[in-house]
Amino acid sequence: MKKLLIALAAALVGATTAQAADLAARPYTKAPPLAAVYDWTGFYVGGNVGYGWGENTNPSLTVVNPGGAGNIGPFLTTGLPGFPTGNLFPNLKPSGVFGGGQFGYDKQFGTWVLGVVADIQAADFKANALVTTPTTTCCNANESLSAKSDWFGTVRGKAGFAANDWLFYGTGGLAYGDAKSTIGLACTPGGVACGGIAFAGNTSEVRVGWAAGAGISKTWGNWNVGVEYLHMDLGRSSVTALSTNGLFTTTTITESQRFIEDMVRLTVNYKWGSPVVARY
Repeated sequence: MKKLLIALAAALVGATTAQAADLAARPYTKAPPLAAVYDWTGFYVGGNVGYGWGENTNPSLTVVNPGGAGNIGPFLTTGLPGFPTGNLFPNLKPSGVFGGGQFGYDKQFGTWVLGVVADIQAADFKANALVTTPTTTCCNANESLSAKSDWFGTVRGKAGFAANDWLFYGTGGLAYGDAKSTIGLACTPGGVACGGIAFAGNTSEVRVGWAAGAGISKTWGNWNVGVEYLHMDLGRSSVTALSTNGLFTTTTITESQRFIEDMVRLTVNYKWGSPVVARY
């Protein structure tokens, strides 16, 4: 009996060893490599420079001219013999360069990014023109108008799509800035023979409006560079001209005009925090 048990045990050991030898070795597989995925979450600060081109200021005229003194009101609104009809103040398109800084925060949710940004800019948006209207009588009428903006800023929300280290976004919110205008009306060669018509005025005010646009950014570590388009509308600003020689003390000439700019700028930002997260 003892010999039988020993023989059965030996047979089982031999069979197990043979089966293990027949099994193929499990192949070795490496873990998938970690992928570096950019994380847009964080505060950032940077600078920008760009160019803006204005839309038509579309000047709108109001004349207060009691008793029709000097025919100023009729000339400016309906025209007189020898003059064209209507408001002849020039239509302007202020344009120029600008530059400044911005500060913001972005938060990434999967492939979507939400954020807020504020910026302040120094600008050189300006335009001016003089319209000289000849007449068949004693003189010509000169009507001048200017529009200028030295600075502006925005506070905007952002919503975009992140494709790793690329961000495509839309933006919109509050805009504010200064609006400066000058206006003039004079007859040349001037003097009493030409009615003594000489008016001038200027104004400077801070306007509040809105801005909206879109942009694209590309990162290199903690730095990102982007291009942004922005449309800004500060509404209408009015400037009033008064008599400069005291001959028409009750007459005022008021022109309102729009301050609207389309802008393209290059942005450079530095973001605090780790620029990437590692994912399988």
